[in-house]
Amino acid sequence: MENRSEIPFLRTRLSVQMFLQFAIWGSWAPVLFKHLLNIGFSSGEAGIIMGTGPLAIMISPLIAGQIADRWFPTQRFLAFAYVGTGALLWKASLIKGPDSQMWWLSLAAMLLFGPTLGLSNALCFHHLKDARADFPLIRVWGTLGWIASAWTVTQVMTWGKLDLSACLMVGSIFAVVNGFYCLTLPNTPPNREKRDQFAIAKILKMFGDTSFALFSVLAFFLLAFATFYYFKTAEFFPTLGIPDAWLGPTQTIGQVAEILTMIILPFAYKALGTKKTIAIGLLAWAVRFGVFSLGRPAWLVIASQSLHGVCFAFAIAAAMIYFERICEPDVRATMQSFLSWITYGLGMFVGAMGMGSVANAYSTPDPAHPGKTILDWNGFWSVPAIGCAVILVIFLIGFRARDEEKEVPAELKAEALPVA
Repeated sequence: MENRSEIPFLRTRLSVQMFLQFAIWGSWAPVLFKHLLNIGFSSGEAGIIMGTGPLAIMISPLIAGQIADRWFPTQRFLAFAYVGTGALLWKASLIKGPDSQMWWLSLAAMLLFGPTLGLSNALCFHHLKDARADFPLIRVWGTLGWIASAWTVTQVMTWGKLDLSACLMVGSIFAVVNGFYCLTLPNTPPNREKRDQFAIAKILKMFGDTSFALFSVLAFFLLAFATFYYFKTAEFFPTLGIPDAWLGPTQTIGQVAEILTMIILPFAYKALGTKKTIAIGLLAWAVRFGVFSLGRPAWLVIASQSLHGVCFAFAIAAAMIYFERICEPDVRATMQSFLSWITYGLGMFVGAMGMGSVANAYSTPDPAHPGKTILDWNGFWSVPAIGCAVILVIFLIGFRARDEEKEVPAELKAEALPVA
């Protein structure tokens, strides 16, 4: 393995990869649902297509984590996955009507892209000396990539006079660029010397610790409720008077705030510890959904997007660091892939199904447009608001941050990391 101190421009190189990683996702994720509605898919059909992301992340990340931990260099796997994702996104951008091919293309693209969410983190953790201090400052470039891609889509739509299919085109280009860029990253080889052939076996043993098990379950439920935000905001904001071309930039208000909170995160994590840091993030999720449930005034709803920075940095990014600190180095990729699986995979898949049921429960027939419905947004957003509040209470009562103890229990982790 390369000596971390001898890798030239390490943080810069990892930051560029993180920028491109989230530029791919940020191109289409905020507006794809609206694009599908625009080209003729029903709300239910669009929801099923959006559900391919979580479905794929339930399948591929753990397999990819095993590959990266035991068989194949991480940077090469990422290169393959990104280039394949780019080709599939470009093909999807050419579909202009309610074609069933869109479902298969979306599923295939996410089967390739899904594992990169955990593996890009694992690659960083592999090379960084102090993940708690360094990772947030690298991950913030992912936020900048998300913002840049949203504005790029807007400019491409404006200058090229294109519809929202531009979101898939832009994402495709970023994916191919990142694929070739990954071939320049520091070598991140698998560990073939460990006796455990299957890395996931070590992760499953950690469920013997009640706090780890509780944290995993709560992370699942948090992302189930977060699905309401990720899938429905692009449909909700037009009711506030925001045009299609500005949906992405409007949602980047949250990412702009995320830049500041990601910079603050290392200091907050050190000063507050794992439990208090993550609790602040969970509170922010509950408050933002609460504001969404009010629905008015529009400026308050839009301003509440700034809480996304706290939601992501203090809850999700802090969870990534926590999982890194309690796992053994030889299962790093599998641990991050497991976090992706239980949150962006299983959590969002179940959340997508639940979100559809909640939307149906709060929908009434539209008398002006037979066959269509009107969604009670106030009632709809109140469900995740209450859900996140419950998660926060359970977390405060039952979670114990093992990574901050002077000695991490042997059954949780064989090789303890430095304590906070």
